Amino acid sequence: MRTAVADGGRRVSVHLTDQNWQALIVALSHQPGPAVADTRVLPELTSLGAVSCGTDTADDGRRVWAVLDL
Repeated sequence: MRTAVADGGRRVSVHLTDQNWQALIVALSHQPGPAVADTRVLPELTSLGAVSCGTDTADDGRRVWAVLDL
């Protein structure tokens, strides 16, 4: 979430869903435009046990996501 907040937007959304004993967590910054690259976030998510994770930028802001086994 720290990465999404760093984009300088006024709000951050966090979405959570589960399927097949895994949880998908997505943080969205709602700040359009190119985001500052944070090379620390994906290794941090992996060290916390993320099975899969990633980040991308879309029209609605930066998305940072992680899939965790439940």
